[in-house]
Amino acid sequence: MIFGIWPGVVAADLVDFRPLDCPPEDPTATLSALRGLQGDAPAFYVRCYRHFGVGVPQGTATSRTPGHPELYAGDGRLTDLVACYQSPEPDPSGFAEFVREAVRDVAEWGGGKVQVGEELNMPAPQDGGSPGCFDAVAAGIAAAFEERERLGVDVEIGVNSAGMADPAFWRRLAATVGVEHLEALDYIGLDAFPDVFHPIPHDRLAASVTYLLERFRSVTTEFGVPESTPIHVTETGWPTGADRDEATQRIVLETVANAALHSGVGVTAYEFFGLRDGHSDAEWTSRFGLLRDDYTPKPAFHAVRDLIAGRSTP
Repeated sequence: MIFGIWPGVVAADLVDFRPLDCPPEDPTATLSALRGLQGDAPAFYVRCYRHFGVGVPQGTATSRTPGHPELYAGDGRLTDLVACYQSPEPDPSGFAEFVREAVRDVAEWGGGKVQVGEELNMPAPQDGGSPGCFDAVAAGIAAAFEERERLGVDVEIGVNSAGMADPAFWRRLAATVGVEHLEALDYIGLDAFPDVFHPIPHDRLAASVTYLLERFRSVTTEFGVPESTPIHVTETGWPTGADRDEATQRIVLETVANAALHSGVGVTAYEFFGLRDGHSDAEWTSRFGLLRDDYTPKPAFHAVRDLIAGRSTP
């Protein structure tokens, strides 16, 4: 099992991307916190985002969070680089070159993985709201495989979706990507936030997580993803706020993680969203962090650190 986390800061609400005055990223404090979470784990993913097109929320062609992922690579820390498709018009060839660059960068930083597209099954502001998104992701996957082979590097290639698996989405993705590339994916990712957007009684939380993952495996297998393809939980978390106390965050994160790791469906990577709050005095939608915005730890930080120490494998 490899764990990971998103360490970046976006100056916006993390759900609807409204601008927000957030304390800036402190690379030194961030690296210290990453080392604390990783402990002696031989491998640890640092999840990063890069936007092709308009981007969210900076509005630049190459917006990146965190700004310098290479600062956090090394000593077993691998880069999980998400190449997001945010183009206002169809541009599969442009996105393909964008993904090639992502593969080159991850290789240069010591290895890891490239996720082609982000939550393609979700509408704007996620990639599913961008014109030509399916064709662009298909072109990006093909380009990623070609660039990896050309360079002869160890970079995994995958795609993801969010929430409950939708057969219509996976049917369309399979038809666009093609059987050969679908079967060649190194992993399929799932962004899942149990009890965040739709409350779940906590005595049913573990069973709900198990069902979510079992359905994800069943639906993806039905449309051509080999059952042996590893599942990566690419984003998961539970924010704090006025009605969401820090003690409950710790309990929920532990419950969800243990259910996922015992699900028996082939989860080999598990990544938290995210390292620290965007703004600890803002609404809960900016408070997913294991740390407060001043880098002081919430109880969940220590719990996740212990989880990683007990379950990490090469």
